[in-house]
Amino acid sequence: MLITARVLFDPAREELRYLPECPRLLRHYPAAAGPIVAWVAIQHAADAVTGSLNLLRLDTLSNTCFLLPGRPGFFVETNQPGVLLIGLDRRLVLFDLNTNQISETGVHIDADDRTLINDGVAIRGGVLFGTKHLSFSEPLAALYYWDAATNKLRQVLDRQICSNGKYVTGGPNGSVLIDTDSIPKALTRYRFSGWLEGLVEQTPICPPESLPGFPDGMRMTAEADTMVVAFYEPQAVPFGRAREIRVSDGAVLTEWQFPGSPRVTCPELVSLDGRVQALFTTAVEAMPADIRAHCPNAGSLFIADTPFAQAPPPPPLVDVSALAHAIP
Repeated sequence: MLITARVLFDPAREELRYLPECPRLLRHYPAAAGPIVAWVAIQHAADAVTGSLNLLRLDTLSNTCFLLPGRPGFFVETNQPGVLLIGLDRRLVLFDLNTNQISETGVHIDADDRTLINDGVAIRGGVLFGTKHLSFSEPLAALYYWDAATNKLRQVLDRQICSNGKYVTGGPNGSVLIDTDSIPKALTRYRFSGWLEGLVEQTPICPPESLPGFPDGMRMTAEADTMVVAFYEPQAVPFGRAREIRVSDGAVLTEWQFPGSPRVTCPELVSLDGRVQALFTTAVEAMPADIRAHCPNAGSLFIADTPFAQAPPPPPLVDVSALAHAIP
């Protein structure tokens, strides 16, 4: 099935088009008057060391931008209304949407300083997030699990280059991780004997040469047997792509195309107006002027129809009770 996505929001400010990621429909923000999609602009230019958190109202398509003192790789919602946990540069912080205040959690990445926090997702008991090598050339990045109850960080996988979309299921007696490492074009299924520890086996989901670009953000569908993967295409192509891929054999069931925007970064699946819609962020990042001239929609947020009967369950709200001292 082939579906053409439509531009939902075209940022007027060029810095917000540079590297949008991590769109999520907020569900624990009391100040919201209607549905709001939050997303991060990781950095505002090629040489920028700061970015922003953005709130897009879907009823009015008005966007509120919160400038941050660093580069946000991801955010997740917590059990505190309006309080987000953000991976900012090389640390985890709390950001209160009600007061615009940032509080430190004390969690820092102590690995190579040529890496930064990248994509992440709330899971049972905490947060699973990855890092990326700033030059995208060496396997210095890793995947981490942050245990919210103990405020401890544990490395799950190492020797990655650009850790992106991920999903985990299971429990203490065994877990399965679907993980993306963008630069080697690796979509991999890992099986652990415990909760993200005790690696038993790893299996590629599909061969890298079968992919239309570098796999970036990913969301599992409601049945958790297929996943929607966004692809980042650095070359001059007329449209970007995202695909629904079956985990068991790598088969492509659905493809979305994005006219004039080849660098698709991350999907989100939501129920809107009684049907399941897909939201996607796209980027301008490092796009030469000659390619940019032919990509008018680069950096826009898109919306598209889907073949899905129901949206996947939202990620859990992260319990930050152990960080009571840090809550703004």
